[in-house]
Amino acid sequence: MLRRLALLVCLLTLAPCVPAQEDGTFGTRLAACAACHGKRGEGVQGAEYYPHLAGKPAGYLFEQLKGFRDGRRVSTQMAWYVRFADGAFLQQIADYYASLPPRTRGADTGAAQLTEERRRVAQNLVEHGDPAHDVPACSACHGANLAGLEPGVPALLGLPVDYVIAQFGAWREGVRNGAPPDCMHDVAGKIPADDIRAIAVYLSQQSNVDGVRPSPPGSFVPPRACGSLPHAQEAK
Repeated sequence: MLRRLALLVCLLTLAPCVPAQEDGTFGTRLAACAACHGKRGEGVQGAEYYPHLAGKPAGYLFEQLKGFRDGRRVSTQMAWYVRFADGAFLQQIADYYASLPPRTRGADTGAAQLTEERRRVAQNLVEHGDPAHDVPACSACHGANLAGLEPGVPALLGLPVDYVIAQFGAWREGVRNGAPPDCMHDVAGKIPADDIRAIAVYLSQQSNVDGVRPSPPGSFVPPRACGSLPHAQEAK
């Protein structure tokens, strides 16, 4: 019941977030976003399917907002919010959340557990991938510290287990689609379901020291082209 009320608040407060003129600080215009993603984009306890937004690369956030608007990502609430938004407003939202202090602590509450063997499998996939099945390491694209890469690769820290699993499923089933080439669709389809869950649990337990932001552009080049990222041509 509480979750339904929260979603109702999201929907009822969406319209005031997109006025023609700025009214007060920009953050106060994002009350609908705060209801699901936290007042400062830090996430909401118990909201397993809503990620934190704070400190993620603006380019990544902008692409996701466009994806909801243009139908590449499926969410009734998000589509309702951005359906009439122009690119300038979506960029403003992305820039605002990207400027906030990133969430670097783990999301796991201790409820999800891995056996030592499953933890080893997950850690190996995160750090080394599975070359035999053409699966790159998570760290090869998201950074050795999993804090992401500017301008368009997000951090993998602080995400709830169920959210990570849901996103893998969305990529596999075509519910979530990135700008072509859609590398995550290709990768997700090559990882067994048991390994996806192990990866999700492992990632939920990882943390960085406070304040660690995504690596600067050009710090490293991911192993393959992905979406509309500026480094995509270099990675081919």
